[in-house]
Amino acid sequence: FKLDYFGQEACLAMSPQLHKQMTAACSGFERVFETGPVFRAENSNTRRHLCEFTGMDLEMAIHEHYDEVLEVFSDLFIYIFDGLNERCKSELERVREQHPFEDLKYCRPTLKISYAEGCKLLREAGIDQDDYEDLSTKNEKKLGEIVREKYDTDFFFM
Repeated sequence: FKLDYFGQEACLAMSPQLHKQMTAACSGFERVFETGPVFRAENSNTRRHLCEFTGMDLEMAIHEHYDEVLEVFSDLFIYIFDGLNERCKSELERVREQHPFEDLKYCRPTLKISYAEGCKLLREAGIDQDDYEDLSTKNEKKLGEIVREKYDTDFFFM
């Protein structure tokens, strides 16, 4: 069927999520990756939330703990960051000439903090943050600054 998609007629697409889950859980594949276009039928086209993008999706069997997923993503992002630094050095320098930036700092393995630890770091810095409330954009940015200063990393999981 057709629907209004921000003033244009569109058709819904089927998500491959169920098929990936069945393949990961029932077919002996430990991990199933999919890269493809994603279209969200919500008006969320902001710097932080896009309604159209190319997504990379993972379904994987978890044997003991969900930290296994974090280990996969830690390895993935470190591979991406290392690859950019090794293979795209000249391109990064061209961008830096026009838009100065500091090199990305990241740990091996990626730093993991709990939500409660993140909230505690904010409170220790004098910022009002309840353990049961979402982080505001302002507090999220401040937490990034605190983590960079305390742990010398720009990239972390919470």
